[in-house]
Amino acid sequence: GYFMENVGWHWAFGAAAVGMGIGLIQYKRTLKNLPDHSALPANPLSPKGTSRAWGGIAAFVIATAGVTAAAMTGAIVINPSIVAGYTAVIFTVIFFVYFGLIYFKGKLTDAEKQRMWALFLVCVASACFWSGFEQAGSSLNLFARDYTDRLVGTFEIPTTWFQSLNSLFIIALSPFFAAFWINLSKKMVSPTYSVKCALGLVIMASGFLVMFMAAHYAAEGLKVAPYWLVTTYFLHTVGELCLSPVALSAVSKLSPRRFTGQMMGVFVLTYSIGNVISGLLAGNFDPNNVEEIPNLYLQIALFSIGVGIILVLMSFKAKIWEKQGLEQTAPTQ
Repeated sequence: GYFMENVGWHWAFGAAAVGMGIGLIQYKRTLKNLPDHSALPANPLSPKGTSRAWGGIAAFVIATAGVTAAAMTGAIVINPSIVAGYTAVIFTVIFFVYFGLIYFKGKLTDAEKQRMWALFLVCVASACFWSGFEQAGSSLNLFARDYTDRLVGTFEIPTTWFQSLNSLFIIALSPFFAAFWINLSKKMVSPTYSVKCALGLVIMASGFLVMFMAAHYAAEGLKVAPYWLVTTYFLHTVGELCLSPVALSAVSKLSPRRFTGQMMGVFVLTYSIGNVISGLLAGNFDPNNVEEIPNLYLQIALFSIGVGIILVLMSFKAKIWEKQGLEQTAPTQ
């Protein structure tokens, strides 16, 4: 945040890249401390497969460098909105193709196919959730900058500080949510994955209802107090804690054993799809036209609530998919 506001976007992204690089180095150095079954893949790539994978990575890097160089020299003009639209379509197609290949060509048992349907609902919920949640880096950040009274005495709260609220709330609330789900399971109360995801979506949507009200005040020419954004980020974090860890658990438990790693990769595509859709939604928002903001937040809220209701209705079928599938594979766990 400091680099972005005081130096420039390039330095900000560079600092983030350095941080990710340090994390990767730390992971590589401590990999030996993991148990063998965690550190080593169950089905490692053959030498030919490894060579092909590195070849694909190299081709992607070269293509990216070429496009970047062409854009910087003016040889080509990149329209971010068009690129984002095509990216969303490409990611969605890749998701359905890979998911379909595993389902139809993976020689799955009936139990595994049932679990895949339950997992599909989780993937849909994830993509929809992140398409709203990731407004934090776009429309919500612009709202904090332009329509929030950030003065505390003579000190002006930096816009980027609001982005830290999610991390702070996660650190503070994670132990309580972990204890909550554990206690529920001990009491033999275990909602389906789709119900938990629906809960996360609805709570996240309530955050946008808060912003809908705040945006109305802003549309009247007022600057709103910071607590509107604080409340929104709190609700978004609660929604994230209901959905994100549950969704990751669903991938590991519902995926066919031999495809768990690949299905985790397919699931991560829902993050990308959600992020791109979030950017497309925010791209329709004109920060200079405050009258548009209430409708944007209301649409996201109603859409998320609608998806949540559908997931709850589907949970009756999802419960059968999850229960029968897990029961049939219980001896191997």
